[in-house]
Amino acid sequence: MTHALTRTSLTLATVIMAATAVFASSATTEVAQAAPAPTAATANSQRTIITADFDGTKRGAVDPKSFNKLVGPTNKNKGAFAGMTYRQDYRGSGNVVRHKLEGGKFIASKGEGRGNVLMVKLPGSYDSACMSYDVRFAAPFDFSAGGKLPGFVGVAPGTKPQTPEGGGSTAHGWSGRLMWLGAKMWKFVRDAKRSNMVVTYLYHPGQNREFGDNVSWGSSFTPGVWHHVRQCHVMNTVGKADGVLQTWFDGTLVMESDKVVYRTDPKVHITHFDWSVFRGGNSATWAGAKNAYVDLDNLKITAG
Repeated sequence: MTHALTRTSLTLATVIMAATAVFASSATTEVAQAAPAPTAATANSQRTIITADFDGTKRGAVDPKSFNKLVGPTNKNKGAFAGMTYRQDYRGSGNVVRHKLEGGKFIASKGEGRGNVLMVKLPGSYDSACMSYDVRFAAPFDFSAGGKLPGFVGVAPGTKPQTPEGGGSTAHGWSGRLMWLGAKMWKFVRDAKRSNMVVTYLYHPGQNREFGDNVSWGSSFTPGVWHHVRQCHVMNTVGKADGVLQTWFDGTLVMESDKVVYRTDPKVHITHFDWSVFRGGNSATWAGAKNAYVDLDNLKITAG
């Protein structure tokens, strides 16, 4: 993109990327200039707290017991896992988790195929954490307006982990899920001549609008191709804009900022992992035309 754009009041104001960073909402878009090489990674003093490759699972419908054992404590209701299956990983002999996204449905729809939201409680509260996983959009895939992918959530004690999502309050929490944004709704995706764009969907104090800010990775998913995504966070000092956000796409650092405000409440840390896979948005505009499938594998979470 070469057109000039007006700088917004977004708290996440400085981004370091290999090329260009884009901050976008439905109303505003900000382009930040390329900056020097990235700083040191955040994971130096972290330890692994969760790993899940799903290879030992029984193929078929995902059962709550196995998922809770592999990933961590979350919903035990079978209905929460509707549309999720363990299926063969054709890269080898193991398994992956497949999500069915039914044509015409989005997260506010009913029944199987609307997508899944599973809030996993981490084994502690942390001020730095990284998550990574493999993701594949089965070809052909209609990216439509976009949808959610897994990421971290942090809330203060007594605050529901779903609070800093869906237009909720960020006074006592934040969230940093991934999203793909499709060309159907997003002009900056069309301007880039892409069918989709990878972003961090960041709810944080001082965000630019009621809903979270879209922090672009400058990358896109290719249908039928396995991609490896990684995202790291370091909480800010309360009263300062010194939090860190780093993202990698297929092993390459694509975005970095050290000026994020994740919290204004000192009791807020990194507390949950939100395993979200769904289309939406809160309207049928986000729905795809046909049934589609998203596969996840090789989850790893480190924290310190």
